[in-house]
Amino acid sequence: MRLLLFAALSLATPAVGQALPAALAADPPRDAAHPARLEQIRYPTDGVDVPARLFVASGAGVHPTVLLLHGFPGTELNLDLARVLQRAGWNVLAIHYRGVWGAPGSFSFSHTVADAHAALAWLRSPAAAAYGVDPKRIVAVGHSMGGFDTVMLGDDRALAGYVLISAANMASSAQAAGWSAAKRADFADEASYTNASVDQLAADAQAHAAEWNWAKRAAMMAGRPVLVLTSDDGLAADGDAVVAAIRKAGGPGATAVHMTTDHSYNDHRVALATTIAQWLSASLPQR
Repeated sequence: MRLLLFAALSLATPAVGQALPAALAADPPRDAAHPARLEQIRYPTDGVDVPARLFVASGAGVHPTVLLLHGFPGTELNLDLARVLQRAGWNVLAIHYRGVWGAPGSFSFSHTVADAHAALAWLRSPAAAAYGVDPKRIVAVGHSMGGFDTVMLGDDRALAGYVLISAANMASSAQAAGWSAAKRADFADEASYTNASVDQLAADAQAHAAEWNWAKRAAMMAGRPVLVLTSDDGLAADGDAVVAAIRKAGGPGATAVHMTTDHSYNDHRVALATTIAQWLSASLPQR
């Protein structure tokens, strides 16, 4: 059952006059020995090194970590969420994919799936351990196409949890057949920020349609905590299908929250950050 944000109880936006969660309202005390910091890293994927940002939480020891996966083509990076979660004690690895925004390699939807898996492999490597990444407490957080990649990570049994933000089923939404001229033009403009064409992306989606079965891949997330956020962007049905697939697979039931806003949550950024930070705190409490 999908919940409206204002009825989501502990996941609701604070009422007027109530304090925001600490990570949204104030900076934590500075740890001079182990300060919060932002690092530039590159993770290897299929023979190329792709740039990413690593937000390192302050404090000694290991920290739970979020793999932050942006959408197509990456106009909205959700880096405000990265900063909130960093203040809350989480490391955040915000990646690009091959062939987008100047990153090396060729862009395709299948490559974004492979890149997400490669980024997870980096987070479990000795290189990431040097930044205090706890490999047993990694949560994938994906927006739009990044939500698609997050669902495709259902086959990674070691992931601690999943957050979907207006997840888009790219296997169906990228199909070229039946598109209007306006939709194709809009998709082509988005694709222009990558080094792939609309026809290449549509062919990629068609070739992997069976492998990317939405319900089957969503069901693989069962057994881990899952937060599904939807908005009024036409993609809520994809999020609802994830919730249903997890329930059918035996749960536990995903937490579902609907916000009356657009695809980028432009007027709900505080609500979005509050919901995710509170859910992470409740589902994967800090040690």
